[in-house]
Amino acid sequence: MPILFVGVRMGSPDRRLRLLTTAVLLGGMFLSGSTFGQEVEPDAVVAPSLLDRPAGSGVSSNFDVGQETPRPPITPPPVPDPYPDGPRSSRFLLGDAFGLRSSWEERGVSFYVSSTQFEQGVTTGGFRQAFRWGSKFDMLAHLDSGKLGLWEGGAFDLFVESRLGQSVDGFAGAFSPTNLAMFFPVSDAQITAITGLKFTQAITERSGIFFGKLNALNGDREKFLSYPLTSRFWNAAFNFNLTLDRYPYSAPGAGFYVVPERGPALAFLALDSYDSPRTSGFENLGRNGLFLYAEATQSTAFFGLPGRQILAGLYGTGSFADLAPASFIELPHGAASAPEKAGTWTLLWNIEQRLWVNPDAPDRGLGLYVQTGLGDGNPNPIRWFLSVALCGNSPLPGREGDLFGVGFYDLGLSEQAKRQMPGLRDEPGVELFYNMRLAPGCHLTPDLQVIQPGLAPVDPALLLGVRLKLDF
Repeated sequence: MPILFVGVRMGSPDRRLRLLTTAVLLGGMFLSGSTFGQEVEPDAVVAPSLLDRPAGSGVSSNFDVGQETPRPPITPPPVPDPYPDGPRSSRFLLGDAFGLRSSWEERGVSFYVSSTQFEQGVTTGGFRQAFRWGSKFDMLAHLDSGKLGLWEGGAFDLFVESRLGQSVDGFAGAFSPTNLAMFFPVSDAQITAITGLKFTQAITERSGIFFGKLNALNGDREKFLSYPLTSRFWNAAFNFNLTLDRYPYSAPGAGFYVVPERGPALAFLALDSYDSPRTSGFENLGRNGLFLYAEATQSTAFFGLPGRQILAGLYGTGSFADLAPASFIELPHGAASAPEKAGTWTLLWNIEQRLWVNPDAPDRGLGLYVQTGLGDGNPNPIRWFLSVALCGNSPLPGREGDLFGVGFYDLGLSEQAKRQMPGLRDEPGVELFYNMRLAPGCHLTPDLQVIQPGLAPVDPALLLGVRLKLDF
């Protein structure tokens, strides 16, 4: 059973706006000051990849991204002193926690916790102008069977998340969630839930299997540390390919991966069609068929710079209605009922390319991220999708630990959906963020979004937000 919490109200909208303005001004003071350390988080946009390479295969880059990943569980060799306690170098508030973190990792046990506060509001346009406060508390535990002295090649990941407060998605009127982190595990509830419980077993150095309750976004240690939803873009369109709108966020599934020495890396995944963030998912297992996902990932080196391209397809064997609730977009309510249709398919092509690499620090630079997708149009309400984003480390002197990003997306609805509910239209939007490292394990991120909601005649919405994240 989920554990329920009571949200904390933040006062009147005027008070929230004053708090928001004060936070941005304080952040600007840090922006112009000297650096507090050189913690560098990856600047990648999270794309829907089921496959991340094991260490040493293909292009290794902090700019690589992934979704639910059948990665090999073999832990890469640790870099020297990975958790220094010095105030200028640690990525965690507690550093190495007096040696406890590194000593437990040597024994095969890793534990990570983050807390994120959001204040976001619609300032003009949309359905309503208002600000709301929200909070996420995320925890991931990782066990390495080899280091535990059990057997080689096994890994176990447990992901737990809590959601408090409210979001403004209903006020903006946008189909693409304006704060994807607050959209899960449930978009309108105060809840704590286990949304990831995954076991991975390497069969060889370049292949393996995985199964469990799979989390599409933060299901294992690599993604929790490298690609968290609370470090870069807020909007779902820059964190996930929205043609996969019905892909379950959390559901039982299993799959395998193969990473050959040459050619593309391959992965296949089968999972239940019901999104089950609150429960184990076994109560509905197989009642509406399965989703089958296949993916090929090819490393590239255009102009001598690393990148990769992902070609993937999703097929659902169940029956769906065009405007039935989906996992990753907010569809309008009150549409006329439509007959269900058996079978749905989606194709996607994602491109990730580094445009510049700092010669003195190869893990820093600037990257281009493109997501494209094509849906069947019925029963998938998304006919096509495009997002283009630039994301990288700050070029400002002394602010190498900061990240910035700017992106544009366009979400194309199917003609079937538009006929079913007059007033629906395609939805374009832009987003700009700047992630400031205030202290080790402490980041403040102002964010701006402009969206033309996909429901006419709602006026374009201007959203402002501030995010404060603490990594313990």
